[in-house]
Formats: sequence, C-alpha cells, structure tokens
Amino acid sequence: MARRVAKRMWHELELVCSTGVGIAAIAPHACRILREIVGADAGAIFWMDERGLPTGFFHEDSTPGARDLFANAFERLFTGEAELNVATLVRRTGAAAGHLLVPPTSYWVSNTYNLLVRASGHHHTIDLRIDHDGRPRAVVLLFRVRRRPFNEEDLALLKLSADLLRRAFVPVPGSDHWVASAPPAHLVVDRAGRALLFASDAARLLLQDGNHVAQGVPGDGPLREPPAFAGSLCARLSCEPRPSTTLSAPNGRLVAVAEQLGAPAGAPVVLLTLQAETPTRLGIVERILGQDVSPKQKTILLAAASGASRSEAAQCTNTSPEAMKKHLVAIFAATGAHSWVDLGAMFGGA
Repeated sequence: MARRVAKRMWHELELVCSTGVGIAAIAPHACRILREIVGADAGAIFWMDERGLPTGFFHEDSTPGARDLFANAFERLFTGEAELNVATLVRRTGAAAGHLLVPPTSYWVSNTYNLLVRASGHHHTIDLRIDHDGRPRAVVLLFRVRRRPFNEEDLALLKLSADLLRRAFVPVPGSDHWVASAPPAHLVVDRAGRALLFASDAARLLLQDGNHVAQGVPGDGPLREPPAFAGSLCARLSCEPRPSTTLSAPNGRLVAVAEQLGAPAGAPVVLLTLQAETPTRLGIVERILGQDVSPKQKTILLAAASGASRSEAAQCTNTSPEAMKKHLVAIFAATGAHSWVDLGAMFGGA
C-alpha cells in the first residue's frame, strides 16, 4: 500500500511539473507532494533572479512576522557570512542538495535559523537547489521539528524530484495561457509612486499573499506605502500610456497596470490595477488529479485535454491500441464522457 501511495504521489508531481508554467505557480502543490513523499512537517520553495537572490517564495506554515522579515529585511539580516540560506545555497559549487542536513555550528546562532526557521516552529532542514538554463532557479526546503531529524534516505528522496521540478521551467503548448482568478483590485498612488493614497482590502491581500521580496509589503496589517514596483511603473508613464509588470506568485502571477488619472484639484494621481492570474494548464491538471482513475489514465486524460488525437495520445503515453481501449472504458466510466472528443471538451477548457 505504501509503495502504491508513493507511486501515485510521484506521478502527481510529474503531472504538476509538466504544466511548464514556472515553479511559483506550482509551489503550493509541489510543497505538499514533497512533504508527503519525504515525510516532512512543512515545505517551502523560493524562486531566484539572475543574481541568485530570492524574488518570491511559498512557505506552508511560516508566521506573518517571519514572512515580513524575509521579504523586506533579507539583504540586511540574512546575507552575512554566518548565514546559511537560499541566497548562500545557490552560490555553493558541487552538490546541489544536503547542505543543511548537518549544518555547521554557526548555523544554530544565525539569524536564518532563529528568526526564520525556529520562529516558524521548525528545527531540522534539508535543501535542494534547482538549476535550469545554466543558473540556479529555485531552492526547495523541507522542515521537521527538533525530535525528528532528517537522514540520508530522506535527502535521497528529495533529490529524486530535481529532474521533475526542472520541467516546470520548460514551456509547453498551452503554458502561456493565463486567466483571471479574482476580480481586479486597486491602489492609488501619487505621480511618483512614492505615496500611497488608497489601497483596497483586495489589493492588500493580493500583495501579501504574493510573498514578493523587496517590495516593502508587510506580512500582515495595513499597507503603509506603495510596493516598490509602483515607482518604476510611474516612471514609465512618461513614455507608455499603461505600463505593466508581472510578478510571480504562489498559484499563479500578479499583473500590475498603471494609469494616470486627472485630479479635480492638485497634482494628478496614478491608479494601479492588480490582477491575479492562474495558468489554464494548471487548472486542467488539478481537475484531472481529482478524477478516480489510475496514474496512467490521468496521463491519457491530460493528452486529451491538451488537444492530442487519440493516436497521438497512445504514442506519447506509450500505450498500445488494445490497452488504450481498456483505459478509455475506465476513463469514460469515471468522467461520464462518451468519446475522445468529449474528454477534450470536458477537461481542456479553462
């Protein structure tokens, strides 16, 4: 039974990563799956910029205070020589995993451990760096409490996920299709983007849930100033009528658009419209994972939802025509579809 469960979890991770929509969008799914495979108490994934610094993250159970410190005081508190965290892990040569399995003594007195790890109720950590296109793209961390240390077998399981997680960075047909996942939210700032004049509750929650690093967004409570990207958007208004920027976020992305508004009295102001978006392909995979069919049949379902013909699906899933007939009988019974065309229509939509 345990082996069947593990096989199912690995297959689920494979389907989620095969969406090709980036590591941020799949981070909540990937953390949950890896936590269950390894047997950890919590997981976190951090995505990195070209300099190897984190630009955002997803942590399953960190406190608002820890999120605030990491997002807004990272370079001040967590980049010293004694710190061992995502920024220093990406710069290490050699092994891409296991640097925190038995950390140096200095780690236990570092800001990283005391203000982030211990503050979130954890003690032991294992790490995995994900490289793609010649540079570090993400760091995965799994956590346990003090009485449950990780071992080499746990680390070996985590390392097995590296090739699958790399697939999240490889675009596939349909991975560039995103849809709005919530109504738009709004901020109003001064013309320079330095003063916050209004913030809707929806805008505050979108920014806080996004865990964007170095944007000046508190982990909890009201917004006191505009996010850092507001200034750059406002600066672009002189040459663009509606400049926009996109920030990766857990479960999707955040698109921000700036538009100058006339003011009845005084200087003009700028309206920032925030739109949360999710990738259509991830939504398709989520619906497929909810079906009571075998892992192989879920792969066939994904092929149908992706627009492949029945023969193309048989080829890409290495399924014989005879076996395909048997699998489709089970798929039709579980989904209520009556044909291959029905499957594509049922699972291929947004």
